[in-house]
Amino acid sequence: MRPQLVTQNVGADVAVALFNPKYPHNVGAAVRAASCFGISQVWFSGNRVSLVGGKGDRRLPREERMKGYSDVDVCHADYFFDAFPSDVVPVAVEVRENSEMLPYFEHPEKALYVFGPEDGGLERPQLMHCQRFVTIPMNHCANLSSAVYIVLYDRMLKQTAKEMGLVLPTPGSYESRGWEEPDHMTEEVGLL
Repeated sequence: MRPQLVTQNVGADVAVALFNPKYPHNVGAAVRAASCFGISQVWFSGNRVSLVGGKGDRRLPREERMKGYSDVDVCHADYFFDAFPSDVVPVAVEVRENSEMLPYFEHPEKALYVFGPEDGGLERPQLMHCQRFVTIPMNHCANLSSAVYIVLYDRMLKQTAKEMGLVLPTPGSYESRGWEEPDHMTEEVGLL
């Protein structure tokens, strides 16, 4: 019982899409991330990764084919946007000027998170389908599967906080609540 390649044409309310991924271990790790965070589908396009087990084919790594991840459908389609209802919001996870920063991003209730390949970014046709753009603030680009984990964790964290009635910090929230930022500690911990 491992994640199976399915031929369904209907996208889930929340899913991950990998545009032309290069490495099967990143697809496998995206399947694992989806399973960890309750996402039922991982879509991928292109022909560089295959789930068909023939000689010379690239397959998901053994640890990513375990029965524990069988709750995730792995779907292959070059035009995966066509599989999703119009109320599912495509979100490009991409380093782009004017993208929303992930810490302050409000996740749509229904979302398709679209990631580019390891050796490039999303191309114009994919970007034109996306309604929202989000970037993960960091010093360097993250590995594809790491980016999937980060985005899905952020979604789960914010949903949990909302369900519990918690308010997460936003830009300027320290000042708006009358809190002082702990600047007095920066010298003590070696940041100055």
